[in-house]
Amino acid sequence: MITTLYTNECRGEVIIINGNIVTSECFDPGIMNRGLSVYEVLRVKDKTPLFLEDHIERLYCSARITGAETFPSEKFINKNFHLIIENNQDKNEGNIKLLLHFPSGIEQKPDIYCYYVSHYYPSEKEYTRGVPVILENAEREKAHAKVINMKLQSSVSRKIKAKNAYEALLVNKDGFVTEGSKSNVFMISNKNVVTPPEKDVLPGITRKYIIRICRESGIDITESKIHYRELNNYQSCFITGTSPGVLAVKNIGTTVFDPENEFLKIISAKYQSLVYNYIALHKNKFNKYYY
Repeated sequence: MITTLYTNECRGEVIIINGNIVTSECFDPGIMNRGLSVYEVLRVKDKTPLFLEDHIERLYCSARITGAETFPSEKFINKNFHLIIENNQDKNEGNIKLLLHFPSGIEQKPDIYCYYVSHYYPSEKEYTRGVPVILENAEREKAHAKVINMKLQSSVSRKIKAKNAYEALLVNKDGFVTEGSKSNVFMISNKNVVTPPEKDVLPGITRKYIIRICRESGIDITESKIHYRELNNYQSCFITGTSPGVLAVKNIGTTVFDPENEFLKIISAKYQSLVYNYIALHKNKFNKYYY
């Protein structure tokens, strides 16, 4: 069952392995069962990987947390992204995974994989009406390291599918909501936006920009623990991530939220503007060769 989760992960005609272009048939999903893998998933829009610099920085952070001593240069990573986008001509938009795989231990030089993966972008209806979310009692071992954890991902994915939900919010042993399985979470109470403390979660790239947007817009935002029993104290909720951007939550279990909250709409609109501005500033730069 675990292997099946990754069997069809690779999409597109080719993948990049250690800077070399190879056919997608060369991808071995079994690597997920061996060694250690740190990774990033980026969204591509108009052939531009969004917030590439932030993702590379976080990749390095994940590698250092695991104790890795050797990892590729930013220039080499840029080359891999350029190659995968240019050699999958129908992939003007999609998600790309960058995987650093340490097959024999973190003291060894990692193999570098870069390839398109399956993705799901919310529909207009889901953005407007919000999506259903469930709670799951689970914790990631190292919150700040984006590391492949097949057991956790497989378990949570099955429960999301079984309950026809969009996402699952993880609840730690003390009953506090930390983050989604693939997202960060924000709650809104009156005029205040609340999100779990950064020390307890993976510092999401979208999360970082949402916090910045709130502060620059004069929207009160605090980092504070959120207990699952106190969810009904909040009027609205939204999640953020690579694929959804900013997405309203319709309900968490039986607790219902307002997807039409004015602050949520302001934040969402400003994030969309940020994405468009990023593309305008970085598209021509990225489309130059890096080698």
